[in-house]
Amino acid sequence: MLPGHTASAAPIPQFTDSESVALKVLPCLLDIGESMILAGADVNLVELLVRRVGHAYGAVKMNVLVITASIIVTMTMPDTREYTQTRRIENAGETDFAKLEKLTNLCIESYQKPIPPDELKRRFEEIRSIAFPKSFLFVGGVIASASFAVFFGGSILDGVVTAVFAVLMCLMIVYLKPITPNTIAFNFMSCAITGLCIGAASLFVPNMSVDMVIIGVIMLLIPGVAMTNATRDMISGDTISGVMRFVETILWAASIALGFMASLWIMGVQTSEFISNAPPLISFIACIPATFGFALFFDVRKSLLAITTIGGVITWGIYLLLSEYVSADAFTPTFIASCFAAIYSEVLAKRFRTPTSTFFIISVIPLVPGRALYFTMKCALLGSWAQFGDYGLLTLQFVLGIALSISVVWAISRTWSNFRNERDKRYSQKKAG
Repeated sequence: MLPGHTASAAPIPQFTDSESVALKVLPCLLDIGESMILAGADVNLVELLVRRVGHAYGAVKMNVLVITASIIVTMTMPDTREYTQTRRIENAGETDFAKLEKLTNLCIESYQKPIPPDELKRRFEEIRSIAFPKSFLFVGGVIASASFAVFFGGSILDGVVTAVFAVLMCLMIVYLKPITPNTIAFNFMSCAITGLCIGAASLFVPNMSVDMVIIGVIMLLIPGVAMTNATRDMISGDTISGVMRFVETILWAASIALGFMASLWIMGVQTSEFISNAPPLISFIACIPATFGFALFFDVRKSLLAITTIGGVITWGIYLLLSEYVSADAFTPTFIASCFAAIYSEVLAKRFRTPTSTFFIISVIPLVPGRALYFTMKCALLGSWAQFGDYGLLTLQFVLGIALSISVVWAISRTWSNFRNERDKRYSQKKAG
């Protein structure tokens, strides 16, 4: 659902030279769609916006296919000419919700009242040129990593050590990632380097938990959100995009586990194959800075930092209560807590005119199975198949719980919106007749 926007008939285009408009607008639409994907948008939102903006500029038909690796758009103009362009998305990008919000609002404005194509291009370039604030990346990364180390059962000492290595990981995200060939290579190299440093630190800080430090640091890389989005895409009918992203996330997680295992093997450091849990009260308290840190790390608009953090804290509180008093498995508490997060996100997205993912992703961060996914890949690489099955099932319960919740809430919201639009349309026709 578009923030603060109700679907309606497209306005009458202001432009008559269809060929000139198509040749100017179509490349810009692909640029916008690519930037939105790189900033963290889901494929449904990009397809919907590109389609509506194209109609607003005079297209009688818009065929749009968006997957995480490619965008294909065919624009049919009133003179029956068709213009098709394809865009390959080569880089994984960095989640940047502030930029995504600006791009979404530009599309909505262009749909509601089309602006000249050259002006659309100029305004897009202004948004694209906005650099991700490195201060948010470092501060958010340190706060989130240190807090998650405690959140998952580590000590205060583990949190302090994790904060140090989070700085190293953020430095590699800024300076190493742009020059590596792909995400798999970056994950392996960055985790191998960080693992060597953590292994060396364990020789001088004997009371630190290597597992908790590693898990805290890798929360900045673990593709739990991407895996959840991939599952949601498959459930929602975007099968191609979902399957491709799901396979990617498995490879990303495997490269993370392999990088750490290789470095710790070189250093001769032994780690546990079992997950420890923090007491509920400690995890609830640690959830507050952990969620706030990720809001910074993903560049959420400053005025929304508090309310996105509140969403994550309430979501985790619901999960703790349900897991304690209702169900011992992970799926049921995750599904119900994520349903709250999805409804919370839909309501606030309309209120603050921002993409739903800005609120939803931050709200479910405490539920994202980053730790379980890491241990799943680690046990697979070690050949510990019994533990691999246990952790894999745990990961699947979290992923399905989150993905099903957003799919159900999205389907209900979209059905209600379509019902209202059809009702208003029939009422208008009856009144006109």
